[in-house]
Amino acid sequence: MIIDAHCHANGVDKDGTKLTIDELKKSMKTYGIDKSILFPFDVEEDLLEASINIAKISDEDILPFLRFDPKLISATKIEEVLKTYRFYGVKLHPRSQSFDPLDKKFYQIYEVIESMSLPIIFHTRKENIVNSDPDRIAGLAEDFPGMNIILGHFANMSPEAISRVEKYRNLYLETSVMSSNYTIKVIAGRVGSDKLIFGSDIPYSDQEIELLKIKKSGLADRDKEKILCSNIMKLIHLE
Repeated sequence: MIIDAHCHANGVDKDGTKLTIDELKKSMKTYGIDKSILFPFDVEEDLLEASINIAKISDEDILPFLRFDPKLISATKIEEVLKTYRFYGVKLHPRSQSFDPLDKKFYQIYEVIESMSLPIIFHTRKENIVNSDPDRIAGLAEDFPGMNIILGHFANMSPEAISRVEKYRNLYLETSVMSSNYTIKVIAGRVGSDKLIFGSDIPYSDQEIELLKIKKSGLADRDKEKILCSNIMKLIHLE
């Protein structure tokens, strides 16, 4: 079993990038990926509605995560949506939605996510803004010990963030874009292969390329299996 934990489809991003669910499924079939976790692009329309639309048409191979702008929605509304539709987790993009994930006004939303035992994946990158800084976002692990937090894009290989993944049981690294086959092996040796989760960030990267990083990492088959499926299966309660 292979699960891609980071996919965008079913719309057009504000930057013009697009991918249909049929195109995603074609890529999955080509490269032997069984299931994909899917959330919307940074679309012009409401992100919440775009997420709900994906949930409505999802199937056993497409596992929707709820994406939204936390500045525009209450914790009560998030709880209502999560109870109404089948979402396997939450995706937040602090840069695209221009919010500080450490702002205490969003803590009620995290409390809802924590109470429902859902994982949350954050876009992280060392950019020219602090919102997406993986070192800062990793700090949420201490405030919400019952919420599993996935740092997207390998936490930009940040030494501080990786140290926190090593320290906190509820922090994970998603492997897309910023990793290599070599760094995956090195970091797995440091934090443990049970803390790494395979993701491609399709269509911004390629499922074949990102999958090859895991396959050519030199890790033992059991470690690869954890990264490719069993770790994320535990977090989204798919076992």
